[in-house]
Amino acid sequence: MLYCIPLFTALTLLYPPAYLTRIAALRPVFERINHTLGRTPPPPPQAAAPDASPDAPPPAPPAEGAPDNGQQTAGGPQLAAPPITSDLGGAIPFAGRILPLPAGTWHPVLTTQSGPHGELLSNVLVRAEGGVVTGVIIARASTQSLPTSTVDAMNNGCHDDRNYLSKIVPSDAKVMECWFTSHVQIEGQPLSDSVDIQTAFNRLHVLGFPIPYVMLVATWNYAEAAADRGANIENVTILLSPARKGTMALPAPPEQWLKQSLPQHPGAEHFVNAANNWMEGWTTMLRRGFHGDLTNGSPDLVRASRDPASVLPGE
Repeated sequence: MLYCIPLFTALTLLYPPAYLTRIAALRPVFERINHTLGRTPPPPPQAAAPDASPDAPPPAPPAEGAPDNGQQTAGGPQLAAPPITSDLGGAIPFAGRILPLPAGTWHPVLTTQSGPHGELLSNVLVRAEGGVVTGVIIARASTQSLPTSTVDAMNNGCHDDRNYLSKIVPSDAKVMECWFTSHVQIEGQPLSDSVDIQTAFNRLHVLGFPIPYVMLVATWNYAEAAADRGANIENVTILLSPARKGTMALPAPPEQWLKQSLPQHPGAEHFVNAANNWMEGWTTMLRRGFHGDLTNGSPDLVRASRDPASVLPGE
């Protein structure tokens, strides 16, 4: 996931939260971007409301360690924390398209809506077996076209030499599609500067979801040219647990998951190879979902959904 930071950085520059626009050194950057995109400058922030009366009751705390549904963070995206007890599977509607889900039961963690017109949606889902997280999905998609500079940031992640595997999918000039696999250490470093990812993982922590110290990262990027010379995009990052089923035990120590270290740890190398093979077929389902050509429960979707971290009933 760390390799997706260029994409998140580009989106931050295109849709900056208010607290960044108040930093004097960054204002010329955002003014040039707004001028290039034909945007009008945002109005100055309103004066703070007077303090509430000392006798007024305090506001209710957010439920389940997360923002209330529809809460707007200070200068950031609109966040919503759906009931995490909801069960999802197969394929779900997302940004006017269809998002296929890997095998198993998934639970919603956080949804966000950002951008000047709310044109960028994100959805974070979690899967757990035996009380331990086996998968996390972070899906982002546009409901309106975005500047083509966003596509460049998406494409950059597929050219990182640290990736286990990178694939550029051949297509016509109007489409950019690529995917890659890598890993991320959950402990000891921030996953991302992105508000939605930080908030989602904070919620999982507060709710007591144990997450293995290393997760394999599989990321799919897709962009299609729009009529207004922008691009319609979708970015799906899937974190898969390489730990032994129902435990936090990894087949290799956290510091030994670099690409060059894998041959020394056959169990870890086997899991990475299995994930690479799975993504070869799963990206077809993601592409079909982007174009609305998926049926929930169809045999081809069920077959393709079996990722290497999934646990089927009876296993």
